[in-house]
Amino acid sequence: MMRNIYIVLFFLFFGILSTKGQEFRGGVLGGLATTEISGDRLQGPNKAGIYAGAYVYRYFSPNSSFQMELDFIQKGSRENPDSSNAFQSYLLRLNYVEIPVHYKYDFIENATLETGLSLGVLVSSYEAVNTYEWVSGSDFDQFDLSFNVGLYYTLLEGLRINVRYSNSILPVRPHAGGASWRLNKGQYNEVLSFVLFLDL
Repeated sequence: MMRNIYIVLFFLFFGILSTKGQEFRGGVLGGLATTEISGDRLQGPNKAGIYAGAYVYRYFSPNSSFQMELDFIQKGSRENPDSSNAFQSYLLRLNYVEIPVHYKYDFIENATLETGLSLGVLVSSYEAVNTYEWVSGSDFDQFDLSFNVGLYYTLLEGLRINVRYSNSILPVRPHAGGASWRLNKGQYNEVLSFVLFLDL
């Protein structure tokens, strides 16, 4: 069922991307995501991952536009062994397919602010402590709804660099034992990404 949804989204997205006229523009994107899981007691961001995808956007005023993306992003958390943690190691990989929808505003020449939401679907997970893997994923929510804010800077015509901060609105996994406190209901994805956007 999920595979069929991905196929439909893929063709819908690239159908929009290939639309001629209508003032739609689009391209491809790629870069690095630095991530952590807030609430796992590890300081971060401490894990690097791939951030890649494609996007379309359309201006509806001289300075304002909407943008939609279809992205693959690797999230998670990592702790490398050293003397401060008694040489314990931890690795969590969460692979998501995400659809961000953003409002963008060109506030000065060559610089653009963005904000919006993204819906991610968890496609795979891996978790290991001291290199011992166990099956994870059943305790993670399948969906990740996040709030995003970012900044673009135009390097060349059609080529921009983006710095984006993203944080889950809802927890992606409960705390161990199910404990919660006020707004801290569990563990949340937190991402700081550095991505190049290339118009095609």
